Amino acid sequence: MIKDSAYYTLNGKEVLSQLSASFQGLSAKTAAERLKPHGLNSLPKPLRKTWVSLFFNQLRGFLIIILICSAFISYFLHDITDAYIILAAVLINVVVGFIQEMKAEKSLAALRQVITPTAKVVRQNEEQLIKASQLVPGDIILLDAGDKIPADAHLLELTNLETNEASLTGESAEVKKGLDPVNPSALVGDRYNTIFTGTTVTKGSATAVVINTGEHTEIGKIAKLLTETKDEITPLQKKLNNFARSVGITVIIICLVILAIGLIKGMPFVEIFTTAVAIAVSAIPEGLVVAVTIILALGMQRILKRQALVRNLQAAETLGSTSVICTDKTGTITEGNMQVVSLVTADYHFNNLPEEVERHEDKGLREIIFALNIGMLCNDAHLVQNESDLQEAVVVGNLTERALLRAGLNIGMDVHKIRKEEPRLSAIPFDSQIKFMATLHAHPKYGRRIYVKGAPEKVIKMCTKIRRGSGVEDFSLSQQRKFNQKFKEFSQAGLRILALAYKDQRSMKELMVTDCTDLTFVGFVGIKDPLRPNIAKIFAKTKSAGIKTIIISGDHKLTAQAIAKELHLKARSENILEGEELHQMTQEELNKKVQQISVYARVSPEDKLNIIRAWQAHGQVVAMTGDGVNDAPALKAANIGVALGSGTDVAKETADIVLLDDNFETMVAAIEEGRGIFDNIRKVLVFLLSDSFSEVILIILSLLIGIPLPLLAAQILWINLVGDGFPGVALTVDPKEKEIMNDAPRPLAEPVMNAEMKWLVLLVSVFTGVGNIFIFWYFWKTTNDLALARTVVFASLAIDSLLYVFSIRTLRHSIIHKTFYSNPWLIVSVLGALLIQLAGIYLPFLQKFLHTVAIGFFEWTIVLISAIFVIILTEIIKYIFMVKNRTHDLPVKRVA
Repeated sequence: MIKDSAYYTLNGKEVLSQLSASFQGLSAKTAAERLKPHGLNSLPKPLRKTWVSLFFNQLRGFLIIILICSAFISYFLHDITDAYIILAAVLINVVVGFIQEMKAEKSLAALRQVITPTAKVVRQNEEQLIKASQLVPGDIILLDAGDKIPADAHLLELTNLETNEASLTGESAEVKKGLDPVNPSALVGDRYNTIFTGTTVTKGSATAVVINTGEHTEIGKIAKLLTETKDEITPLQKKLNNFARSVGITVIIICLVILAIGLIKGMPFVEIFTTAVAIAVSAIPEGLVVAVTIILALGMQRILKRQALVRNLQAAETLGSTSVICTDKTGTITEGNMQVVSLVTADYHFNNLPEEVERHEDKGLREIIFALNIGMLCNDAHLVQNESDLQEAVVVGNLTERALLRAGLNIGMDVHKIRKEEPRLSAIPFDSQIKFMATLHAHPKYGRRIYVKGAPEKVIKMCTKIRRGSGVEDFSLSQQRKFNQKFKEFSQAGLRILALAYKDQRSMKELMVTDCTDLTFVGFVGIKDPLRPNIAKIFAKTKSAGIKTIIISGDHKLTAQAIAKELHLKARSENILEGEELHQMTQEELNKKVQQISVYARVSPEDKLNIIRAWQAHGQVVAMTGDGVNDAPALKAANIGVALGSGTDVAKETADIVLLDDNFETMVAAIEEGRGIFDNIRKVLVFLLSDSFSEVILIILSLLIGIPLPLLAAQILWINLVGDGFPGVALTVDPKEKEIMNDAPRPLAEPVMNAEMKWLVLLVSVFTGVGNIFIFWYFWKTTNDLALARTVVFASLAIDSLLYVFSIRTLRHSIIHKTFYSNPWLIVSVLGALLIQLAGIYLPFLQKFLHTVAIGFFEWTIVLISAIFVIILTEIIKYIFMVKNRTHDLPVKRVA
């Protein structure tokens, strides 16, 4: 096996010599001997996770651990109902996560399917068909059009060979192969004397010698990267884990404080311990796990309606926190289909050919038709019938020639008629040495005609005349300079340029390269992979949302630069980095430079990984889009991997999200939905914590003052289940706010509870707790009825929750600016919770269970006044932060 740094720099004879191989092939004995050290030609197989390990993997979250402990303590204290409810919340989270991770494990299985099952080889001077897994370095393989290449191999002989390497490099254009040695610094996409595992022969035939198999192939290296790349924990998972740790520590401290105070006051241990546990359970927002699961699941459905399939539940929210998008060019922001976009002749410069034909005069139309006539005749692409639609024909051939053929078809030219009138007699296929293709045709008027298409710098030098209208004149130096200048302009615009020429010859049977002189120049065509419609507007939208978009392309620098300019990205030389330069940089050097780079050209899979890691080193949430096998490791390493629906199975199985319509706009829509998801998670969190800590403060104050407990454990749990539970679930479907895409992405370090939320929870909890202490003290002292006083506080906390939920639906606006009916489920849930709360106060069997008594008009008036004061306080706090944000001339922070 030859070192990667050497094989493509050698000629065929040298490679055969180093591999101790020959055209007669290996002997069976030699092949068997080589199989032992090199192993089977298959991808590395890491240990697969069992369903048991995946299941228990779901129990790692700190919040899950706290909930499980709370459930066992509740069960031990005979609070069976609460224990079951908590365990149900845990079970929902575990089941959903388990299902998603089982799907993710399919990624390597899909990657292994890239390996070709059989291969045609020469062994012992005989052609054989063997299992591809048995190939070894030194084997001679035979390939024809349509074959999938079974191993990395060095070309020995070829006939007009072209391959499609999109699955490896990500670029859709066919690659013309040759036999000459390649520069040592050449990247994978530029190694024209080498063919690669899993890519496809689209044209011609070849004989090649295997140089690398299995994990040593380029595909194998990617598979190894995929197994070595760690799955990134999502920002939401990190934030919820950090939040859970904070809550857990706080709850433990509160329990110890309550237990200490109760014992100091001389309360019975069992009573104070039971109360402390009840408070601890109430302080833990067990409804949060269920609410987050519901929010993410519903978000996945909304995103699916916008043509994006979310494969990982947590990824739905992570997409909303994306601050950097690293996107592949071909097929993602472009259509992945070459088209003729410009045609230049002696007197005309045409764009948008079908429209040009409709409005140009006869002279201009004749020049278009004559030029495209050359493009259709000097062309190996052809039409075949579509099996699914017999009325529709499909263009088959390499991308460039398909583009030329389609250009003629689009203006109404009949390729079958043209080729019948001028049948091909001989041809010189395109070759990187001569840089042109030529065909000889029988012509009804001139006997024989040679048509040529190729590199402008080559074809222009072969021409002595130029066609103008229907006449011919000398091709002057000034005209040659004019076309050379046009060629330079088109190249800088990222176009692929082909010059067109012809020559009349009275008699000729066989076409030779030496015959292609004294040609008549006709013009040249500009071909490109066009941008998707409205893609520039979509890029502008991501910019307004504070998201930086980076283009990572396998194309050359000029092409990538031209695309960047069209999309209004920074495209100066300092903003563009080529793979060769990138490959020489250390990770630390890239980390320092990454923020000024908008475009990467000619990059390898390893480079993509390094780019992602460089952005992540700056604390950015990185989304990576891609469709090829080469994108798989980067999709896995990114915070969020986004695959195209038309991409390879490998990319789709590795990614977190799949764009079903291959539309970059769909990704922006998914980001918008992701931001809405996080908003709703925060709304639920503020709502649940405000109520939970109100109860905690109420109990602690009563213990410090030395009065009876204002609420019993059963009443606390009832409020959590009814007053918090119903509205909390309804908040999960709250519609997103219009301004959501005007906000900057959330900083990665920003906790799930930001400063505004913490202040709101603190002040509302303190106000509610202190206010209800006064309410309890007043009714207890004035009526000497402990049950009545507790019932009023019981009603007060519940009604506070049911009205307060409308205020925290938005922290960007006041309650009067939020459409009341925009979430009908919230209204239904509040009314339902109110009826159940009233049942807890007035139905005899529930009165016995909850230790409540019926209350009258005066008590309800106090309850409503308390709730109104809570809403007023909430609106004041919101207003203070809204004014603060406007004063600092900053966009309103995303807090709910």
